[in-house]
Amino acid sequence: MPSFLDLPPEIRLMIYDYSLNPNEYVKSYRKIVKTVALAATGPPLSQNPRLYVTRYTPPVLLLNKKIMAEALPVLYRKPLDLYGTPSTYFTMRQMDISEFISEHLLQQIQYSALRLYFPNKTFVLALLDIWGAGNQLIRLDVYLPEQAARNNRHWDIVESRLRTFSTMVPVEWHETVNSLKEN
Repeated sequence: MPSFLDLPPEIRLMIYDYSLNPNEYVKSYRKIVKTVALAATGPPLSQNPRLYVTRYTPPVLLLNKKIMAEALPVLYRKPLDLYGTPSTYFTMRQMDISEFISEHLLQQIQYSALRLYFPNKTFVLALLDIWGAGNQLIRLDVYLPEQAARNNRHWDIVESRLRTFSTMVPVEWHETVNSLKEN
């Protein structure tokens, strides 16, 4: 019986490209938003337990070490879209990005788009701490609302930190009407 490794490397690379998506974590965002919405109709939110997320590992990375070694560079080259993490309950802190995506993947990814509709200060500062410890970014695209919509202190802090980070990594700035949509 032929093995997956018997396929030509070019075909295996095409399969990796098709099967790996660094943006799978967004499904967990939707699950949390739905859970919080359902919990709002029940007892007081402060009585609900803290939400936890199970990270997703693409099955192709779990097959064996050789396949993982071939597939990881493909994953790292794929663009990662980052959105502010969802809020859980009013009484709890904003969730950390590393609850959804491993710090190792965040540090190895080569292209990323940071899409901010709100300042998400806690999210951005945690992300920059992870990238400050090490990153392989070739380019970061930052999508922000138009200047008129960014009129509070949180935006000033987020933009200042991102500008400082841009001394380490090339950052492309984009002002959009809705920074959550892909251009």
